[in-house]
Amino acid sequence: MCLGGITLTGLSPGTAVAAAGQAATATVNAGQALATVPATAIGTNGSVYDAALTDAAVPGLLKSAGTGLIRFPGGTSADTYDWKNNSDVVSGNTWPTSFDQYATLLSQTGAQGMVTVNYGTGDAVGATQSPAESGAQLAADWVRYANVTHHYGIKYWEIGNEVYGNGTYGGSWEPDRHCAAGSSPTNCGPAVYAQNVKAYISAMKAVDPSIVVGVVLTAPGNWPDGQTSAGSPQPWNQTVMTALAGQIGFADVHWYPQNPTSVGPPGPDDATLLSASAQIPGMVSTLRSQLGQYAGSSTLPIMVTETNSVSSNPGKQTLSQVNALFLAQDYLGWLQNGVAGVDWWQIHNGIVTTGDNGSSLYGTATYGDYGILSDASCGTVNGSQVCEPAVDTPFPAYYGMQLLSRFIHPGDTLVAASSNQSLVKAYAAKAPDGTLRVLLVNDDPANTYNVALGYAGFTPAATAPSVATLAPPGNGISTASTGSASSQSIAPYSAAVITLQPGGAISPPSTPGTPVASGVTATAATLTWAASTSAAGIAGYDVVSLTGGTETVVAQPTTNATTLSGLTPSTTYTFAVYARDTAGNRSTRSGTVAVTTGPSATGVSCAVTYTPNVWSGGLTANVTLTNTGSSAWSSWTAQFTLPDGEKITNAWNATVGQSGTGVTAGNLSYNATVAPGGSASFGYQATWTTSSAAPASFTVNKTACTVN
Repeated sequence: MCLGGITLTGLSPGTAVAAAGQAATATVNAGQALATVPATAIGTNGSVYDAALTDAAVPGLLKSAGTGLIRFPGGTSADTYDWKNNSDVVSGNTWPTSFDQYATLLSQTGAQGMVTVNYGTGDAVGATQSPAESGAQLAADWVRYANVTHHYGIKYWEIGNEVYGNGTYGGSWEPDRHCAAGSSPTNCGPAVYAQNVKAYISAMKAVDPSIVVGVVLTAPGNWPDGQTSAGSPQPWNQTVMTALAGQIGFADVHWYPQNPTSVGPPGPDDATLLSASAQIPGMVSTLRSQLGQYAGSSTLPIMVTETNSVSSNPGKQTLSQVNALFLAQDYLGWLQNGVAGVDWWQIHNGIVTTGDNGSSLYGTATYGDYGILSDASCGTVNGSQVCEPAVDTPFPAYYGMQLLSRFIHPGDTLVAASSNQSLVKAYAAKAPDGTLRVLLVNDDPANTYNVALGYAGFTPAATAPSVATLAPPGNGISTASTGSASSQSIAPYSAAVITLQPGGAISPPSTPGTPVASGVTATAATLTWAASTSAAGIAGYDVVSLTGGTETVVAQPTTNATTLSGLTPSTTYTFAVYARDTAGNRSTRSGTVAVTTGPSATGVSCAVTYTPNVWSGGLTANVTLTNTGSSAWSSWTAQFTLPDGEKITNAWNATVGQSGTGVTAGNLSYNATVAPGGSASFGYQATWTTSSAAPASFTVNKTACTVN
């Protein structure tokens, strides 16, 4: 290769060549909290068929990667698993890794467990017991064995894996013996799943009421979201959430942003993968809206129990630096939006030689593997045998997870960060001791970026920060004191964690007073509280809504009072307050206040909540329409006006048309009816040039709405 008369030799295919450094600016607002990092943030999957899962090296490797949760016994294998004799009900095989060995791994790593119980063939396994049992009773036996008999303390349980893949919508990979034979059966759709799940939840929680039970849902915008069939006259999520309202412990979704034949052209593409995390805010917003509308609570925990770069047939991209960079952005995209945990698929998987290994993809591998660790398996490529490296050798995705674990720790606060370059992603996390960590990810395969760093709510120390870097080919992390708090250089296809100490020791703000509610209406309430004090000065407050153990920031006023709008009529909320100082420190939480909203007001028919996620030149928006009248809507049409230069490019949960700046959105079949006090939501993605401002007014069925 020749550049400007300089000949470069010895480069491997897919190796990035750095051009002259480009300028970029990243800005961190340490006072703007996004989410608290949960203990289950960094998760992964372990499988019964993984013979290397019990290797002596595995616990240490997982601990070094910050693993806080391990899901078991695997994906589809969960729906054919007989846990009592560690066998597969379909093949009759005995698996190499047992449940007790998995429990030992949890103890060795300190990770929390998540068990997927057998929904698909659970009744068949139960029928072999003496006396015969249902699948629900078999699952309850598992809870008893784990948490009562052996005190394994497994908190998270879920009912089945990808059950929507049982043929209801045509796709048929998930075993489900509730289904009749043939294509698109009518007897095993989401209503059947939900009815059976009720029995599972009842039996399991009767044994251990402290467990949290998740149900299978679909990630918005991903198949089969919005699909209907003879066995599913309403979409999967709507049906399952409605039937199980008040019983769902967590929403269980999977996300693989690429499919082998539909991303393109066709197949996996590096740039497409590295931009995919932009979809996450819209997915979370829509899913929370659905949970609020159908399941009774928009704040239910969401857990992404499977994710990786491609949904099947993995190729060389899974073993390249690109997948390591995607992993960090994937996890943080979900976690910044309040998701309770993300689980990578998986620890060991094995060689796959039939995926996309084309030269257009970065890297030199001739095969793929979903695992973060090698299992030393072999395959055939072009008639010749190829083998993975020695068992338990980390692949680049492992180092991506390890770098992520150096960036976030349980209890940290993810705070706002942004970059003015689309290919340079910036993230930030504030530790309880005042340390600030910044993660920069360079998705550009060719350019180094010289990044100028700016801060609000944080003053860094003058000393050179510690910088941990994951650079191509992705076979390790280097650490050095380099650059400064205000300037860092990041090479092509690299990621770096910059750890910054505060410039001075400043005590956190004093605890705010317990809030007092006034002016409570059907949809709004005003809260006031005794102000906090801080030597650094108070920057503002975080008002949080509490649901169980989950906190959601609902307002960030700069004074000791705020008016909350968009509340649901006749609903009890619990609120509390934190104070933030100008150094980015957060106080302890105030006392709590319970607020019960009034009934729906007469004479007002609708309210609209508009929730955008904006980036340079683009945005996603979620629009929730609430029926505040006394009569149900049998259908709805919303109309609003966008700023000049904003153009809708994609929409979901509604038919959306745009003429000039005017937009008309109409219901789909499954969300047409909205009862008094109920709501319907839709969303869209748009580009913008001059303004990304929110629409100033909305009408529903030609009646003006209040805008929250």
